[in-house]
Amino acid sequence: MDAALVVLGTAGALPTARRDNTALVFRIGRGGVLVDCPGSVYTKLLRTGVDPTALDAVVLTHAHPDHVYGLVSLVHSLWMVEGDAPRAPLPLYAPAGEAGRVRAMLALFDLDRRAAFLDHRPLPDDPSQPFWERDGHRLLAHRVDHGPPACAVRWDAPGGRRVTYSTDTRPLEALAAFGVSSDLFVHEATYGSGEESLAAAGGHSTAEQAGRVAALADARRLLLVHLGDHADPTRWIADARREFAGPVEIPEDGAVYPLG
Repeated sequence: MDAALVVLGTAGALPTARRDNTALVFRIGRGGVLVDCPGSVYTKLLRTGVDPTALDAVVLTHAHPDHVYGLVSLVHSLWMVEGDAPRAPLPLYAPAGEAGRVRAMLALFDLDRRAAFLDHRPLPDDPSQPFWERDGHRLLAHRVDHGPPACAVRWDAPGGRRVTYSTDTRPLEALAAFGVSSDLFVHEATYGSGEESLAAAGGHSTAEQAGRVAALADARRLLLVHLGDHADPTRWIADARREFAGPVEIPEDGAVYPLG
């Protein structure tokens, strides 16, 4: 079955003319799992070859606006396409304790009632136990250090392929163990060198810190995302390479990485 990481957006909390807020899809066949939900996700899914109606699950890594504000639009679009006809439940995962916030956001537009297909589920506290599985694909979650409840996500695909996404976090050595031997290590890099104090204050990482975590994880390739609006790609990549010897990339929005 065709599988790929699809990078829907790469910007931090403030989007730019070229980059929208960070979101990913673990594409599996026609559908897959959406990770985070900023704006215009329905359109972005269609543009990257993912059928929104075939999504297997949605994961919200945390409840900051740039990671969840598009959920209302996505759910409304899915409801418009299928109306009130019965459909398979769509699992919607979020960190424990955030379900009330997510439900309240949907309730503003009566979507908590209309979108009866949503199945709200908490992300688990145990990083060793998969919270979602299908056809040999497994997803696991690990708490990170951002401030509000937030979780990294790991995708273990058949054949031993692995993708780890840090979400927003201060550098965390435990995340390296969680994502060890990842083919793709996707780590936030909101800040550059010399901005370590700003990164720490906001619950974020620099590109160099992302490189260090990827090196500890013995990852094969590092993808830097959640870039601040001032990020210089050339400098950010150079920063990461001070710590990580493997390939480092800043994906363009819409980039696709096949898993084979």
